[in-house]
Amino acid sequence: MTDPITEADLHAFVDDQLDVARRIEVEEYLARTPEAAARVMADMRARDALRLAFADRPLPRPAMAVLDAARRLERGLAWRRIGLRFKRAAAVVLLIGSGWFAHAQIGLFDIADSAASFTPAFVEDARHSHETALIRARMASQHEKSHFDPDEIRAETGIVLPRLPGNWRVMDAQIFPSRLGHSVELALETDALGRVSIFAARAPTFGVIAPTLARSPRETTVYWQSGELVYALTGSAPEAAMEQAAAKLHASLR
Repeated sequence: MTDPITEADLHAFVDDQLDVARRIEVEEYLARTPEAAARVMADMRARDALRLAFADRPLPRPAMAVLDAARRLERGLAWRRIGLRFKRAAAVVLLIGSGWFAHAQIGLFDIADSAASFTPAFVEDARHSHETALIRARMASQHEKSHFDPDEIRAETGIVLPRLPGNWRVMDAQIFPSRLGHSVELALETDALGRVSIFAARAPTFGVIAPTLARSPRETTVYWQSGELVYALTGSAPEAAMEQAAAKLHASLR
């Protein structure tokens, strides 16, 4: 029987202190618990941003009393998003000493929010795939392939596609190259949204992103991540309708 995942396991996961077997168990837990996964991803972004910010400076070894105080502080603060921010900031202040405190202007308390506002690169791939599908639809010499086998796609690419609403008609199904490797593009005709595309690919790292709106002058994209897979729904329908449809697709993957 698998031991329950504890807060200590989540801290060790963020700090790369778990063995492979336990890390897999934690990843499975996070895949089933989006709220916990979002907290972990925010903490990992903060950790990586801090590493990047201070990578060009040698870090002197603090006194043992400072290390002990930092450990007690980390154990004592609550596991909440705001708690995480204060915990990491306080530990960094203790460890780097007063000489580096001037680096506070990097925005320790805004790291997770600024990182979260960044649009992932795969969204641009999704938009290009959508535009390519529209071009194929207009060309008489390019025959669309409406039949696709989701089991075969999963076996060949490792990509799991969301369940489609019953009134969505698949007009074309293609495997495209992307900066993430193989990707799947489904071109669909819908009654409510018109012509839309679903992009799916494998992510380089495990993560959880709730359906998030990304605007562009030509179309609207709603993207999300479920574990090791990323998805994007692209079309020209109103934003609210696109967000609602993406939420249903996201829920179908659970």
